[in-house]
Amino acid sequence: MKKLLCSGLLLVSSIVGVQAQGIRYGVRAGVNVSTVSGQGRYNGGLKLGHTIGLITSIPLTSDGFFSFQPELLYIRKGFQLSTPSFTAQTSVRLHYLNLPLLAKIKAGGLVLEAGPQLGYLLSLRDYNPTLTLREQRSVDPYQRWELGYAAGISYELRNGLGIGARYNAGLTNVRQAPNRIRNASFQLHLSYLVARR
Repeated sequence: MKKLLCSGLLLVSSIVGVQAQGIRYGVRAGVNVSTVSGQGRYNGGLKLGHTIGLITSIPLTSDGFFSFQPELLYIRKGFQLSTPSFTAQTSVRLHYLNLPLLAKIKAGGLVLEAGPQLGYLLSLRDYNPTLTLREQRSVDPYQRWELGYAAGISYELRNGLGIGARYNAGLTNVRQAPNRIRNASFQLHLSYLVARR
């Protein structure tokens, strides 16, 4: 995973060097609904969270039709666990630092985007009301690194304001075996890119 992160950063820096004049920087914030999918003895429920971070739009064509958009985002994911062992559900909060590397197509104000995403689990909160001291400081047995993808659609105004929706999903397991579950979330977000001079 560390090699993949270094390769992604190297790709970003090389593109930045080529297209330095047309780069736009901005921010993104929004809300997301997340859960888990996959196989395991748990049934995952929905959890509400939020996301906020920095974005960079690097044009790859002179008309801005095709561009590369790396982002650095904090996102709070989570899910509700229903297990046969406990009568009450377990609430799980996962705090991630995500690095989406998105290909972006813009036609007028309409924007389509998709690409791989690397996530790093900063911390978690695992709580069940029937148990004491359920809140955890370590991430075990959850995986620290996550590889996934993101795809979305948005509308961007000339002044840089944008609104959109995005789907994120993990390709690697959230937890170690035997509970093979993966993150999945849907986001609604607002963004702002500093207008070109």
